[in-house]
Amino acid sequence: MRMSELRVDELWIYPVKSSAPLSLSRAWVDDKGLNDDRRYLVIDPSGHFMTARQYPRLTLLDATPVQGGLVLAASGLSSLSLSIADFPQEYREVVIWGQDVRAQSCGPQAAEWMTEFLGVECQLVFFGADTRRPVKAQPGAEVSFADGYPLLLTHTASLEALNAGLEESVQMLQFRPNLVVKGLEAFVEESWLDLKIGDCYLRVHSPCERCKLITLQPGQTQFHPQQQPLKYLSQHHRLQEGGAIFGQNLSVIKPGLIMRGMPVEILSYQTPAPLR
Repeated sequence: MRMSELRVDELWIYPVKSSAPLSLSRAWVDDKGLNDDRRYLVIDPSGHFMTARQYPRLTLLDATPVQGGLVLAASGLSSLSLSIADFPQEYREVVIWGQDVRAQSCGPQAAEWMTEFLGVECQLVFFGADTRRPVKAQPGAEVSFADGYPLLLTHTASLEALNAGLEESVQMLQFRPNLVVKGLEAFVEESWLDLKIGDCYLRVHSPCERCKLITLQPGQTQFHPQQQPLKYLSQHHRLQEGGAIFGQNLSVIKPGLIMRGMPVEILSYQTPAPLR
């Protein structure tokens, strides 16, 4: 296919880390990734981050950004509207992937709601004005409460190739991407370096090493009993020195607006990381 046929197919955000995906037709990309993506985080009483890896029920949380705040909703609970202006000016130390980060409390009402939803004591914090979280090994770059990088890109052809090797097909949302592109052959994205979408410039930082979260189907709270597709990727598509991979971690070089259907221009390439 011609490079001009490479386009943005889907845009997704997860307003609370590990919450249900929210589809967008357009999104502003700032230095931390898609606007409103993973700007909230659930933590335990000690301040350590909580994700669907340990609490898969988090993926059933509907979190919807609204002007100046967030609406939380879940089956069996009354929805809760949060206003950022009402958050206490209280920051606490939280730990996310070994990083100490100061995050803003969302207040006792949010903590009570989240505790009732998850069934364990927890709190909700916000990536406030005074919150800083650097990207590891990339001086000057920052990231929200995503695992480690501002954006995750996946490719529809790569999913099709993966499903061709599986007994049961998996869905793209199991990989929790932000940016899904469509139009070229499978796994070609592993050779990309610099991308341009509209006025937005992005750079591939590294392949995304996957964990057991990809074995959780959307809407479910039980992980796949055979650990698929993680097991298959671990056998057939893993780094020579590292784990199973699917998708590419991106950093933001220049902010801009991205819309579904926009052409994706590949500006430069790199040698793909060696696989086993």
